[in-house]
Amino acid sequence: MNKRQAVFMAAKIVFAAAVLAWLFHKVDASRIWAGIRDARRTPIAAGILLCWLTLLIAGWRWQRLLAAFDIAIPLKSLLCIAQIGQFFMMFLPGPVGDDLTRMLYISRMAKARAAEACTTVLLDRLIGLTSILVLAVLCIPSQWGALSTSAPAHGLALAVLASGVAVCVLGAVFFLAGHPTHKWFEHCLRSLPATNFRDELARIWGVLCVNKRRVATVLAAALVTQSLLCVVFYLGGRAVGIDVPLLTWVSFVPIVLAANAVPITLAGLGVREYLLVLFLGIVGRVRIETALAASFVTFSMTFVVCLFGGVVYIFFRSKKERVGHSSVALQ
Repeated sequence: MNKRQAVFMAAKIVFAAAVLAWLFHKVDASRIWAGIRDARRTPIAAGILLCWLTLLIAGWRWQRLLAAFDIAIPLKSLLCIAQIGQFFMMFLPGPVGDDLTRMLYISRMAKARAAEACTTVLLDRLIGLTSILVLAVLCIPSQWGALSTSAPAHGLALAVLASGVAVCVLGAVFFLAGHPTHKWFEHCLRSLPATNFRDELARIWGVLCVNKRRVATVLAAALVTQSLLCVVFYLGGRAVGIDVPLLTWVSFVPIVLAANAVPITLAGLGVREYLLVLFLGIVGRVRIETALAASFVTFSMTFVVCLFGGVVYIFFRSKKERVGHSSVALQ
């Protein structure tokens, strides 16, 4: 880590600490601890299982994208890499740790086509963000009246909803438009100054156009993933006694997920807590202490899964090293 990266990391830590300090200044910390300590174990266990299920779906999605570029990687390996990526995402700001980790591993496993393999990581991230915005468009309107009663909540909901509508329009053009539209976009790319990046972008666009059905399948799987994450938040709330219907959670959790995708803090700390306090207070009249307890319980579910990724990292790396040492010995 160089000096610039260290400063960037320190800024994220300071930001998260400042937000949490501000929230804790307004509440009785002992009540938060009591809510966490007395949390029901069954919803927590169910939430952990759902977090693992989202990783299984993530590995399958990634394999489908790799197949679009005719890159064959065993699903078991992709699942291990996805789990390891979650471990590093917990300690690096936003999704950066996850993406960089996956790129590092996949570039080693597909050395002859490393650039294309790394491109699938970026495409998977883009599709994941798209699925969050699409889910927001489907669910935010159900609680629009309540969200409009608070200026911060209304502004966030409006921004996410507007972004989601734009994404839906672009998605409709991509999936429903015919061959001439695709050729027109490719022609626009080709009209740009000749560079390797331009040619690669045009080729990627062609691959996606040829594999629209595969892309639609990956997007549908990503929507399932985001829906499951909404259920994880719901289970975190149920664990500490929040009796708010699941559909109400789904109306604002996509906003939380979209905010966490922005790399401004570590593992979403501070951002997640503030937004849950804000939205649960509006739609469910939930006390700040209870909302914070729900946030920390939800975080603990993902933290358990991410820590398991550290165990996978140790053994997956050891296996690769053993293979490498065997190859050297044979030479």
